[in-house]
Formats: sequence, C-alpha cells, structure tokens
Amino acid sequence: MRRIFGGIATALGTALVVVGFLANPYLYNQLATVPLDQHPAISESGEQDCEAEVNDCYTSRSEGTGMEVLRLWADAEEKAHYDKLTDAHVLSTRTVVGVPGEVSGDDERTAVWQTGVKSEAAGVGDLTYSMEVVTFDRVTGETTGSPLDVRSAGDLDDPEKVVPVLHSGQFFKFPFNAQKKTYQFWDGDLGQAVPIEFIREENLYGTETYVFQQSIPKTRVTTRSVPAGIFDATGENVDVEVMYANKRTLWVEPNTGVIVKGQEELERSLVSAQYGSVNTTKGTIGYNEKTVLANAETWGSKGRLLGFVRDTLKPVGLVVGGLLVLVGLALLLVRPRREEPAQGVDGLGTLGSRRQRTARP
Repeated sequence: MRRIFGGIATALGTALVVVGFLANPYLYNQLATVPLDQHPAISESGEQDCEAEVNDCYTSRSEGTGMEVLRLWADAEEKAHYDKLTDAHVLSTRTVVGVPGEVSGDDERTAVWQTGVKSEAAGVGDLTYSMEVVTFDRVTGETTGSPLDVRSAGDLDDPEKVVPVLHSGQFFKFPFNAQKKTYQFWDGDLGQAVPIEFIREENLYGTETYVFQQSIPKTRVTTRSVPAGIFDATGENVDVEVMYANKRTLWVEPNTGVIVKGQEELERSLVSAQYGSVNTTKGTIGYNEKTVLANAETWGSKGRLLGFVRDTLKPVGLVVGGLLVLVGLALLLVRPRREEPAQGVDGLGTLGSRRQRTARP
C-alpha cells in the first residue's frame, strides 16, 4: 500500500512541477492570445448557435435615450429627406468577425477582424451602417497600420464605398494584463489614436474592471459640402465645418484586456456660416445591460483563470509538486523497521511463566 501511495504522490507531484515550469510563460502565452476566428457571442433570441454562419448573434449592443440625431434617407422616388429627431431612442449593434488567412501563415502575432456597426432610431428607421477592417497584434491588442485596413465611407450616392485607413493605438481591446496607466485608443471620427487615462477601479456584476476615460474637446474634423436641405434651406449645396466632441469611458477586465462596458457622450454637428448649426448626433449612448452582464460573466471567469495561470500556478505547482515528490519518494524508498519477537527481560518472562504454572491448583 505504501508503494502504491508513493507512486501516486510521485507521479502527481512530478506533473505539478512540470505544469509549474510551463505555466509562465509557455502556458500563459498560449492563453493570452486572441483567436483568429473571432465570432459574435451574444444571441438575440438566446437560442441560436453563435458559431453558425447564419445566426442572430452580435458582439455588443449600445442604447441611448433622448438623443438628437439627423436621419438621412431616400424615398421610393429617390428624393432625399433630412429628419431631425430630438428625442430618439438609438440602438447601435456591433458585430465582430475574425478573418483568418488574411496574413501570411508564418505570422502568428497578427489578427485581422472585421467589424460592422448598424445604428437605428427605434420606431423610426435605420440611421447609419459602417464597416471597418482592422489588423492588430494578438497579444498587445495594438493596431499594426496594415494596408489591409479599410473603412466604409459610403453616402447616398455610393453606399458601398470604402477607403484605406491607417489605424493606430488600441481598437478592439486593451493588452492582456492591462495596467493602470494611459494608453492610446483609436477614435474613428478624428482618424487617429488619442490618450485614454486610467481613472478608477469598479466592480461590474462581480467582475473587477479598470475604468479608462478619453476626453475629446470640440474639434473641427473637416470641411465638406452638404445639401442645403439639411438646414431646411433651398438651393445649392453649402459648405460646412464638421464638428465633433466626445467623452469615451471604457470598463476593462484587466487580465484579458476585454472591454466589458463602453459609453460615449457624443456631440457631432454641421456648422454653416450662413445657416447656423445642426446636430447630427448628440447624447449619451452605451452598452445595454444584457451586453454588460454577458461580458462580465464571460470575461470575469476567464480573466480570473488567466490571472491564476500568470501569477499563482507556477509557485503552487513547484511548491506543492515538490512536496508531493518528496513524500512519494519517502514512501517508495524508506523501508519500515521490522518488529523483533518479544523477549523476556532478565529472565522475568521465564520466571513469570514458572510462577503461573506453580500457582495452578
């Protein structure tokens, strides 16, 4: 029995020592790498397979109430309409899909993901749809500025138009093992990365997060020519300044770098020297409760496991495994002492026997 227990303890201890040696960096590095074949994870109906090619799944959904938005649309006769909505309930649904095979086979650090965002005013109709292809490092989450990167730039005349874009900074996520510091985070309106600062820690549904905030003051993004009808005027197109401001707040699970919750306080407007200004988007929009809860449950547990592998598994494996090996070897190699037959002491045993015999009747 000692040999059986000794063999089990030695084998288990050896396995733990090996796992301890491999935990960090080898095992951790394997886990702390984003997948190439990313797919949406939240089901609208709760019944669909999110890995299926056709499903009702999405990556995140944001909602904003009491928002001001400008809705551009064309009727059946292709006449343009410009509806200024002042109390809109805006829904914005993002879907992220990995595009494996876009980079060379020997490049194990680069991922290519495509994201599409559809926005609509509830009960009114669609607002915008955008698409973007982003190439980024699978470990740091930082964009690589690849020639593969493009974004949609469609309008009523050419809805399918795309243009190249030179991404920089973080886009989909933060690095694994994110730190309490300032990062560069991509802003699509500005077309560049802007500092985003760590401001506090916060618990979301049992998941500890780091909260980062990015403040962009009112900025002229560009100038362009737009239809006068946007300003309820007639005649030719008018030149406008495109103005933009935003306060972006992100709640990040630090072990995985995944954004559990996001919120934006937006202000986009068109400013004409002749006709004044029109808000194209104004208000606060952020991940809805279902998205936040799903992210917190999924990435909270994965983050804790990843943190355990990074920080705890190695010392636990080496110490506990080493002790088990020592115990196992002791059971296998140290032989128990054999018990000697009982002997009389100074003849007392023999004398006692004699006395017992003498005392018999």
